[in-house]
Amino acid sequence: MSEKKVLILGAGRGQVDLYKAAKKIGAHTVAVSIPGDYPGFPFADEIEYVDIRDKEGVLKAAEKHGADAVVTACVDIPVPAVGYVCDNMGLKGISYEAAVVSTNKLLMKRAFEKDGVRTARFVECMPGDDPVSVSSHLNYPLIVKPVDLAGSRGIQIVENERDLSEAVGLTMSETSEDYCIIEEYIDGYEFSATAFVLDGEILFVLPMGDVRYGENDEIPAGHYLPYEDEPGVLEDFDRQMRAGIRALGLDNCAVNADVMRKDGKVYIIEMTGRLGANCIPELTSIYMGYDIDRMIVEAALGEKGFLESIMDGKAPETPCYAQMIISEKSGILKDVHVDSSVREQADILFFSKPGNEIRKFSCTNDCVGQIVTSGRTLEEAKEKAAAAAAGITLDLE
Repeated sequence: MSEKKVLILGAGRGQVDLYKAAKKIGAHTVAVSIPGDYPGFPFADEIEYVDIRDKEGVLKAAEKHGADAVVTACVDIPVPAVGYVCDNMGLKGISYEAAVVSTNKLLMKRAFEKDGVRTARFVECMPGDDPVSVSSHLNYPLIVKPVDLAGSRGIQIVENERDLSEAVGLTMSETSEDYCIIEEYIDGYEFSATAFVLDGEILFVLPMGDVRYGENDEIPAGHYLPYEDEPGVLEDFDRQMRAGIRALGLDNCAVNADVMRKDGKVYIIEMTGRLGANCIPELTSIYMGYDIDRMIVEAALGEKGFLESIMDGKAPETPCYAQMIISEKSGILKDVHVDSSVREQADILFFSKPGNEIRKFSCTNDCVGQIVTSGRTLEEAKEKAAAAAAGITLDLE
């Protein structure tokens, strides 16, 4: 492949592998980001200091560099800008309309409702609305959600009418919009999903188990593959995922979804036109036998060399497991101790270094690092991860 220019939106840890993948295929990379100490910068050939939420600014950067592709991963914020550039420059990727719909929870839920995709019942709560009145037809408990935030930020679970108005106020204090949604809480088993769409064809839909943390298993702390369930559930999952992808108009992009199973039925909670985070890229690559970040870059460049590797049942489907490295308390990280045998059985990556402030784990942004393993069976991969976690000590002050 002759050298192509790939614009990568974001330079955080979730985008680092996009830079590496682009370089592997001989592409020239341009990082688009605000200034900061971001881990993706050392892997970029050039840097453009532009806010990735600024679609016009990103378009100017893409035109300046003559970008052949624009991509991102693991974060919602730049997805609309990706779509805007693709539409305006005729590049291969998610459309601006689909990008906007899939990153706004209200528009997303409306699209699901219109096309009959099973999801939690919901209502929009606008300024001046009485939250109790507008949600009177919904059954408690309820969840109040900002439409523009990810990673469980701004979400409030409400058990009764008495607490609803306060919860809406808390959510509205975090969102940049002047409205939010209130939806029914589905008390079931939550898991995740990854898919990929190319030229209107859904190449694969992959259910992925969640590793949960917290008193009520409320915090996602990792994932695993394969995810097994009753055949009827997995068939319903496949139907709902494909229907959701069509409802949002997602094409030429990776897809990330949060899914809930209750009483044998699958509900699509959220779905976005980008690759998921928190070890989803690593696990997908191990399981499918092909670098998913490379797939994103190649697809955006119009290359299809990966198709033969992932289609027709050729994927190795290697069992794999990943979990966050977390701290049970807050403090300043003095040092990290890793037993010599640990690195032989797991791929370990630290995001924090000595001198960094560490927070007690309460969301995925608090993780110190990650552990990724594979094995002949899922149980073997899980045991390797547990042994690796036991061999890591965080020294805090």
